[in-house]
Amino acid sequence: MLRRIRTLRERDNVPGPIHKGVAMCLERGNNLGIPKDDFLFLLADLSREMDEDEGFPGFYAPVDKKGANILVTINSKEPFGEPDDMKFWWRIFYAAREDWTTTSDNWEGVNCGLFSGDDDAMREITGRIVKHMEDLECKRLLLPE
Repeated sequence: MLRRIRTLRERDNVPGPIHKGVAMCLERGNNLGIPKDDFLFLLADLSREMDEDEGFPGFYAPVDKKGANILVTINSKEPFGEPDDMKFWWRIFYAAREDWTTTSDNWEGVNCGLFSGDDDAMREITGRIVKHMEDLECKRLLLPE
């Protein structure tokens, strides 16, 4: 019922951060509009820290790896505000020798279209994740929420 009520709200009356998150995700592939180059630089930098400083030799965050077991989507709040939080999953993957990847584009895992009641945006954002799963031939999906 709540989901249906959200779809009835005019888009201009959706709370600002959620409305902006939908628009930004559709335009840039993540709710906060983090540029691709900045995102990839951050993944490489965090990977280097884990490899050199934290005792995870050879660690790297795989991006767009075809055939990985798990496709990992990311909540854009992590690279923006708490980038070290991504390392929690990465440490588990490393210890378990898990085969995983994330994507260079449209990597957002939080679907603000769902929360705002914007069904078209929700379908588009979900469709991007499904396309990644198919194109990269991943078997499982990890969402941050």
